[in-house]
Amino acid sequence: MSRFAEVIVLANGEEETMEPLTRPDDSREWSGCFTDIGRGMFDGWAIEFVRRSRWVGLLENLESLPWKSPHSVQVLVHDEEDECFGLWMIHDGRLVEIPLPRTRRAFWPNRSTGEVHPDDPGILIRTDGPGGWPEGG
Repeated sequence: MSRFAEVIVLANGEEETMEPLTRPDDSREWSGCFTDIGRGMFDGWAIEFVRRSRWVGLLENLESLPWKSPHSVQVLVHDEEDECFGLWMIHDGRLVEIPLPRTRRAFWPNRSTGEVHPDDPGILIRTDGPGGWPEGG
């Protein structure tokens, strides 16, 4: 699967928690480093991936971090086929996708097996857009 993705983490006062993710670390399942994108009204970090395999495990890693204020953590994920960013937040210790009005996540099964790969994030589609919800999605 060769898909570009952008991930933005917004988390006020979490510079110490995010700092290790701004440096290379070969022990992480995912690859790359976050870049600091904001200070002031919000604290934010962003990263871009050129292949899905490069960000497998990222959400689980973010979920496991020692957040001082987990309720303030917002993760925005945009896959190249998404029509908008998806929103993820920590609830009950788990990073979960927050449903957005007028959107749905679509998964297409593998043509040969008929199954959806467990690591497939699917795509986020606007249901009120010109194309509407795709057939079979």
